[in-house]
Amino acid sequence: MQLKQIPYMTLILVAATITTSLTVNYLISGTLFGKIKVPDLEPFGGYTVEHIADFELWRLVVSQLIHVKQAHMFYNALSLLALGYLLERRIGSLTFTFIWLFAGAAGTFVSTFTVPAPWNLGTGGSQAILALAAAGLVLYICAQLKSKFMLSVIALTILPAFALDLIYAENHLPKPGHVVSFSLGLLFTAYLLRRSSANYNHT
Repeated sequence: MQLKQIPYMTLILVAATITTSLTVNYLISGTLFGKIKVPDLEPFGGYTVEHIADFELWRLVVSQLIHVKQAHMFYNALSLLALGYLLERRIGSLTFTFIWLFAGAAGTFVSTFTVPAPWNLGTGGSQAILALAAAGLVLYICAQLKSKFMLSVIALTILPAFALDLIYAENHLPKPGHVVSFSLGLLFTAYLLRRSSANYNHT
């Protein structure tokens, strides 16, 4: 994994997150930063298991771009930019996008079962961000990325997310959606490294 390139997908996803979330916020509240509620996001991509059962699969992507709180959105966008700048050039755009999409979507889907209706809409990019942070953590531990900046980005992404879960969650445990996405990021990246090492040893 020695890829070096401009992180196009990172830039696209960051731009899509900011543009989509602010546009939706404006359409709902009349201002870019007006107060909105979770149920308001259903027509714009927020989903429950019923939407997926109806094959509204576009929501699996769009839901990760829209946010209830735009300050949180900008934090996620900044985290995505920092993680993507370091990760995408290392693991490639396809792998990076796969982790963002599928690990993020899995965590968002799980989150819909943990909150009562009508607040059980899957939205936000935190799950995908945690999956990517987990990928970065594996690469750092395995000495594939040795940057201290990488370690700082990982810490500033993971620690606040889980700390807020422990403080504000009713049971003071990490949110299941966060745990699922983080775990998938760890497992997929560990598998990727093992496969890469096996291929290298057979050449």
